[in-house]
Amino acid sequence: MVKKIIEQHRARRLLRRTEAITLLKARYHAFRAVLASNARAVDAVTEIAMRLHAVGGEAELAPLARRLIVETREMVEKLNWLEPDRHRLLFATHRRIASAIEDRLATNLPAPVNPPLCVPLGSAAAAPAGQLGNKASVLARLTARPEFRVPDGFVVTLPGCRLFLEHQGLSLGLARLVTRLTETWSADDSRELQELIRNAPLPPPLATALLDAARPFFKNNRGLAVRSSSASEDGQLHSFAGQFTSVLNITNEQQLLAAFREVVASSFSARSLAYRRHAGLDPLAFDMAVLCLEMVAARVAGILLTRLPQDPDSGVILVSAVPGLGEAAVSGSAAADLYYLGRDGTVDHTRSVIVAKEQRLACQKGGGVVWEPVPRALQEQTLLQTAELGTLARWAVDLEEWAKTPQDVEWAMDQAGDFFLLQARPLTTLQGQPPPRSSSGPPPLASGIGAAGGRATGRVRLVRNRQDLVAEPTEPTVLVMPQSFVDAANILPLVAGVLVDLGNPADHLACVAREHAVPLISGLGDASRSLADAGWVTVDGSHGQVHAATEEEIAAAVAAWQPAAARQTVAQAMPPLQQELRELITALNLTDAYGPTFNILECHSLHDIVRYVHEKAVLAMFNAGDVTLEENLGAVHILDAPVPFFVSIIDVGGGLALEGRTMRRISPDRVVSRPFCALWQGIVTPGLAWGPPPGGSPMGSVVSSWLTDHKSSRPIGMPNYAMVSRDYCNLNARMDFHFTMVDAVCAVEPRNNHIQFRFKGGGANLVRRQRRAICIGTILEHYGFLADVRDDLVNATLQGAPAAVIEEKLVVVGRLLGFTRLLDAAMGDDGMVRQVADAFIQGDYGLTNLVAAQGDVAPNG
Repeated sequence: MVKKIIEQHRARRLLRRTEAITLLKARYHAFRAVLASNARAVDAVTEIAMRLHAVGGEAELAPLARRLIVETREMVEKLNWLEPDRHRLLFATHRRIASAIEDRLATNLPAPVNPPLCVPLGSAAAAPAGQLGNKASVLARLTARPEFRVPDGFVVTLPGCRLFLEHQGLSLGLARLVTRLTETWSADDSRELQELIRNAPLPPPLATALLDAARPFFKNNRGLAVRSSSASEDGQLHSFAGQFTSVLNITNEQQLLAAFREVVASSFSARSLAYRRHAGLDPLAFDMAVLCLEMVAARVAGILLTRLPQDPDSGVILVSAVPGLGEAAVSGSAAADLYYLGRDGTVDHTRSVIVAKEQRLACQKGGGVVWEPVPRALQEQTLLQTAELGTLARWAVDLEEWAKTPQDVEWAMDQAGDFFLLQARPLTTLQGQPPPRSSSGPPPLASGIGAAGGRATGRVRLVRNRQDLVAEPTEPTVLVMPQSFVDAANILPLVAGVLVDLGNPADHLACVAREHAVPLISGLGDASRSLADAGWVTVDGSHGQVHAATEEEIAAAVAAWQPAAARQTVAQAMPPLQQELRELITALNLTDAYGPTFNILECHSLHDIVRYVHEKAVLAMFNAGDVTLEENLGAVHILDAPVPFFVSIIDVGGGLALEGRTMRRISPDRVVSRPFCALWQGIVTPGLAWGPPPGGSPMGSVVSSWLTDHKSSRPIGMPNYAMVSRDYCNLNARMDFHFTMVDAVCAVEPRNNHIQFRFKGGGANLVRRQRRAICIGTILEHYGFLADVRDDLVNATLQGAPAAVIEEKLVVVGRLLGFTRLLDAAMGDDGMVRQVADAFIQGDYGLTNLVAAQGDVAPNG
């Protein structure tokens, strides 16, 4: 009887642990979904801001505003899932703003009660982009451009695909299978998932809509290509390149139903699930639409890159071509001719390569495709003539101008010699290159990415914290900052230009800069150091260059400068309709994330809602695992550490390499989370005094005895928790009398990366704790963080940096964890703040030199 009771108790405890960890992982995936939505929303805000300023741009405002309303509504829902009932007022705020936008647009664009299950591609551009997926959304917009020829087709929308998964409990069955799978799921597990989908019937409304849309094609003997169009594909956060299935040359209804199921099932393929797991994404996060395009029986097909990825500034266009269907070029399964073109279509014959082409992929009678031999006489002939290459070159220039970014394009040419555009997506492998130097005059002082165009001259003002932004400029001023401080939006209308070490053209500050026509250059690297003493500079935002200002430029800037009271605001310079829409959509009122006005009542625009949700989602993750993990220590891994910093780790997606084994204790080399590994590198830095401090102030002696008392309920470093994925880390550390929290994303796309740092508490009196907080803020500002210090609380952020920079800064944060232990007890006077900060910056982590100089300051104590 007793044994049975014990077993039941263990079973209930195991169930609670499993449920708690599952909930924690779900919170993590919701958080990553917020980050993805934030990126899309900021892009939309940027585009709307451009339309507000463009002549005739109001014609495109309605659909853009509608898409942003939908995106921000989803962000509000995700935040309220992360923190139930804490932000419910935001729903009413969103409704109020959305209703006001609709009133201003004077158009009836209600969200459809029953969204369409299938839409023709030619009219799909009016549908919300989230219902079509990226691939179909882009093609739908390109159908309106007469210079491009897009095959006819239709889209099974995301609501239609979700209806299929929800039919007869299919999504519930998938959820149960995924939930019981471990990190070591196999191809057999994936096949089980996919078989559920392949064998599932379509709900009658969806089957009817799909077959009705396809019937005109089959009636006229026109085959279809069935392809994925996921909201995740071709995106900025994750590309999913090659992860989903395409089914070619579908010629009848039975084939079409099977092809639709096959494409949906590919979302749960072994490689797609592995991609999601390693990217830290929810394997059940389904966001796929299905695109059905008329099959082009291609004579030649291939890829068009509008720039060379390795040398974009050269302007060279690269065309690859294969005989037959382009799937062979996309998959790399066939040899391809390569053509290097100038922007005017000129062929560089010295670089172009014509290969022997022995096989081609062709449409098969009755459906499907087949490999067939290329006639021997054609195997070594060029596939494209000069005029045809000229057409592709014009496409490259026009597409890039339309998309405002280099493109990776799939194309096909039919038997009659007509070109078709099958897909266009951002050239994601493109690495930012410095713009070319001016052909005359001295070289620029610095070069970066022009995020807001225009040219202006001003005196450099270095910005490292909020205090540097308080005083209004009294002369033409150029702000120089290590990262994109949103707080600078408050004085942006009063400055001549902005220079940012990090940042990106789509961040919040860049959006506001474009609104106010203030030149802004981001991605400058170390401008906050190299230009700190530059004096007067000229910012060329259109070309991404900073020049030393000439005497004439300085005189002109001074003569044209106006104090704040005399300036006309951006809103005043707009027509009334655009002015009102700006206030409701793109204006940013929430700038101080840690101030008393950062609340729902101060959200007056969709941009405010985007900012609010993003900040609150990050803060929610600070506390996400605290209670859950404290109550379920048996469900996490304990890290074996060479220093007395003990941490329990939970893997929420690809953060540990356990090779199929169940391990309670793990070594650091089992952790493959990129941000945690960088943080850990800092934690184990030689010279950090993790042990009890040797003597020092009386406060140090008291704490020293507490540290060595093993009967204490909280020995040093316990409990510390870390949630990790491949590119994410959330650390909650309680050390001595203070706590530290770190939240970091270290992914491929810089715009999504961040470090959020929070520190509070201490064992000394308030004055000493305040000095330590100021010291920490000083150190972090030196390394490019924006630090906010209030009493003994430090909040610091670093955003928009490349992964390598995020890793470098996380090493610094890891060192701070050890360096700042009990440091409040050493803060005997205000002079110690600067001395201790300088010691850290100089690498004296044990304060050895300071101890030697003063004699009474204990290292780390």
